[in-house]
Amino acid sequence: MYHRTTIVGGNMAVTTSQIRDLLNRPRGLNEATISEYITIRTAEVSKKSRKATYVGGTVNNVPDDTLKESAIKFLVAVDCLRVMIDTIPTFVPEKERGTQDIRFSAQLNSFQKSATAALSSIEERGGSAFKVKATKTRVGGTTSGQLSGSIHPTN
Repeated sequence: MYHRTTIVGGNMAVTTSQIRDLLNRPRGLNEATISEYITIRTAEVSKKSRKATYVGGTVNNVPDDTLKESAIKFLVAVDCLRVMIDTIPTFVPEKERGTQDIRFSAQLNSFQKSATAALSSIEERGGSAFKVKATKTRVGGTTSGQLSGSIHPTN
């Protein structure tokens, strides 16, 4: 019997049952392994995702929890598939090992592509920070082309 463990990060909730469903409920996948990977990947996704507090970030252009959950699920599925490939001999009869290994490897390639795409869609890529007005520690001017102390004033 499988238990349903939920790991909540912010408003996100990814369950071990969801990961098992993604992987077609394979034999030999430990509940604690899934839970640990969910915890690790939730922290990673939360750290990497764009936020509304970033420059240019608004609630309209930052990833929502659904996108973050998808990234977590794909990343955890990849992690679990790697564990399963490494441990196939311990839970699959010898006659089935080759078939299972091929299936898990194909799934791993597919999930890896999806995980990479999902993670890149929520990340802050090549972001830059800038200040939009003069401050006491910055050179100021009254127009965009005019800077204090410029040798080529615009007026």
